[in-house]
Amino acid sequence: MARKRRTASAGYTLLECLTASAVMGITLAIGIPNLARLRAPYSLSGAAQRIAADLQAARQRAIARNATYRVNFDRTTNTYRLERQVTPGTFVAEGASQALPRKATLGVLYPGNPTFDSRGLLTSDVSIPVSVTGLGSRTVSVNVLGHVTIS
Repeated sequence: MARKRRTASAGYTLLECLTASAVMGITLAIGIPNLARLRAPYSLSGAAQRIAADLQAARQRAIARNATYRVNFDRTTNTYRLERQVTPGTFVAEGASQALPRKATLGVLYPGNPTFDSRGLLTSDVSIPVSVTGLGSRTVSVNVLGHVTIS
């Protein structure tokens, strides 16, 4: 009796590879725009949390170094910078400017830039509104004792 030889398949055909590539391409073309929409809410909460963390860091530096620190917000460029007071009324930057995430903007600070004294206290409560168009806004608030909240 003659035995039949069995031929082993060693891979995929060109048609199978092209079909799989086309299906993957169509799936990516549909899914990538949706990923951008899913990421937008995180830019708002991320911006508010980053500002809150940097305010807490400024307060801690003021206490640790027994110096006055200010977080200087620039609404035109949507950036902020940590500054240390060297002489009364004169501040120097410590570190680089921090930019907000894309599409996040700063509102009007009330009453102004937060300045922590050497004990980590503010002269008055400060509110920092952050908004992302189409998603809403959050307000980062710092009370006179330096406690930071996001609402």
